Amino acid sequence: MNEPKHRESSREFAYRNLREMIVNMELKPGDKVSETELGTLLGISRTPIREALIDLEKSGAVKVVSQKGTFISFIDPFLIEEARFLRLTLEKEVASLLCEEQYHKDLYLLEDNLKLQEFYLQNENYEKFLELDNEFHHLFFRLTNKENIYALMRGLNIHFDRARICIFKNKPSFTTLEEHKDILAAIRKQDKESVKACIEKHLYRYVLDKDHFEKEYSHYFKRSL
Repeated sequence: MNEPKHRESSREFAYRNLREMIVNMELKPGDKVSETELGTLLGISRTPIREALIDLEKSGAVKVVSQKGTFISFIDPFLIEEARFLRLTLEKEVASLLCEEQYHKDLYLLEDNLKLQEFYLQNENYEKFLELDNEFHHLFFRLTNKENIYALMRGLNIHFDRARICIFKNKPSFTTLEEHKDILAAIRKQDKESVKACIEKHLYRYVLDKDHFEKEYSHYFKRSL
């Protein structure tokens, strides 16, 4: 499990870890979850676990069934597409802001992230690569002081993240890294339209792999609990 971050509350710690477990399919669609067992696993009390599950239920990642318990939600293709659309719409605009001169002093953070992405991809550490991938996109929002927007997007985005990671685990590729490099190159050129086009191309990759994903993981797709 991940260690608590500086000034992170128990509720935030629980949410971050449970979200990651759902996205990485350590908690699979349809699994019944126990507040007591999760609390023991994370080394915290049941209260922050319960609070984190409430937050995850709001985004549709878990489902509480009366007299049966709490379950990890099955994959819903409509929620995946809704999350992808939201991320595409917001990320294009936020990333294009980085073209403005005031943000260029911080672009080294994106450059450093890409160097680490390349290192871990070459060494076939795909889990670490995916972590850095998410951080790369998070930096768009952090550097432009749009953290609250990122936080609002993150809840629904759990559905897109789960699908994207399932696809990537079976299809590791340098294409993702090259697309990240293209985004940064467009930002450095201060070409907002090119940045938006790069983001659109990057997030369209899921659409290209969608049919294969839905076939391979069909047993995890939405049905009654």
